[in-house]
Amino acid sequence: MQLSTKARYGLRALCHVAHRGYASAHVIAEQQSIPSRYLEEIIGELRKAGFVIGKRGPRGGYKLAKPATDISLADVLKALSSQSQSFAGDPRDEITRLVEKSVVDRFDRAVGRLSLADLLGEARATHRRAAADYVI
Repeated sequence: MQLSTKARYGLRALCHVAHRGYASAHVIAEQQSIPSRYLEEIIGELRKAGFVIGKRGPRGGYKLAKPATDISLADVLKALSSQSQSFAGDPRDEITRLVEKSVVDRFDRAVGRLSLADLLGEARATHRRAAADYVI
């Protein structure tokens, strides 16, 4: 499976905010190499879905609306997808519908168990291993 650009950028923005605690859209866009206008659109969707809250003004920015352990990756992906995780089109035969539903259900169960905190923990562990392997 391949994530959409919007989902990848959204997850990166959420991880950035979770790691930093609070960050402006400008800082997120710059440090995560996300186009500013696109990030604003994504953050709007994340706010609407209840993942982040924002503060306006010169010292404004975004923070997580709830703990990272309570943010399911499946919920984030659903909020940022233009359509559900289902396959395109409306299959006419029962076998195709059953196969597609089975795949989608299993994907949702697998990803639904992962939280934003899990993703951050894996990223930190990978970064520590990479840093430990660095030799001059």
